[in-house]
Amino acid sequence: MLLHPSLASANPLYYGRELAALEKETIGSIHLDIEDTSFISNITFGMKTVRAIARQTAQPLSFHLMVSQPLIWLPWLEEVKPAWIFVHAEALENPSEVLAAIRLIGAKAGLAFNPSTDVMSYRYLAAHLEALMIMTSEPDGHQQQFIPQMCEKIIQVRQYFPDTECWVDGGITLTVSTSLAQAGAQHLVIGRALFTSTDYHSTLSQFTAISTEFDPNE
Repeated sequence: MLLHPSLASANPLYYGRELAALEKETIGSIHLDIEDTSFISNITFGMKTVRAIARQTAQPLSFHLMVSQPLIWLPWLEEVKPAWIFVHAEALENPSEVLAAIRLIGAKAGLAFNPSTDVMSYRYLAAHLEALMIMTSEPDGHQQQFIPQMCEKIIQVRQYFPDTECWVDGGITLTVSTSLAQAGAQHLVIGRALFTSTDYHSTLSQFTAISTEFDPNE
């Protein structure tokens, strides 16, 4: 599994220091949640901060747009050359239009699902997706508590979207990563579990050691 540190869980006073600490680590991307209160009740990064982060790191950037109008963000994000952009199924009236727009700016297109949303209704989009993201906790819910039942949804994704990479995000700890690996998750977005640790390299290595016990491609 590839690991994606979520910068929203880091201390905002020390983003530069955090990025420097992750610069030589083997990770999938630096993960940025964009929240503007239109979809969930939180504000994270504006474009001034996004540009500063992009200048500070050579790691790929992945974006999770937790906004009600993701199309507005795409022209702004294009300049920082995002590797991945995820938009929420619940926010889209015409998902294929937004997924196509993501691909047009050179990013891989992903669809994110809240815990209560059924993924099977979106099978018709399989050919338009590079990834699906399963939220394994309620977005910005109480202490981001992991929901074990989401492992069943991961199994569904691996079975019915075989050519689509499976990401998971929300309340992920070393303890639950074993269950996620067994279910077939291929990408883990990790936040507090990493940024509250005292040794980022050691914590990332522990996650990697657990994930290598299972082959998510089987």
